[in-house]
Amino acid sequence: MLFWVFHYLNEKGDVVSRSFYHNLYPEQNTVVGVEVTHRFSNSENTITLGAQHALDSLTYVKTRVNNFGKANALIQHEWRPKSFFTISREVDTRAIEKSAKIGLVLALKP
Repeated sequence: MLFWVFHYLNEKGDVVSRSFYHNLYPEQNTVVGVEVTHRFSNSENTITLGAQHALDSLTYVKTRVNNFGKANALIQHEWRPKSFFTISREVDTRAIEKSAKIGLVLALKP
């Protein structure tokens, strides 16, 4: 399956973006995608590539990287119905001497 999604102007008309994603292996929920964004205020273009893969029916791994060298990865586990535990990390590959950002999230639904 191929999907094109057009996003209209965002951020008060300053940003326009277009995205594409492809479901490679539906049985493993393996998806790849790309998003192209243009910011009018500074004529900046951003290209982001991403992927998602299901390790099992309750655990996902997601990654993305953009043309400015920002790389993100996360692992998300649904430990109860609609309740998730997520660990994420972001690295700026152009400034590797800076420390990476790490995030922990616990989302609970009754």
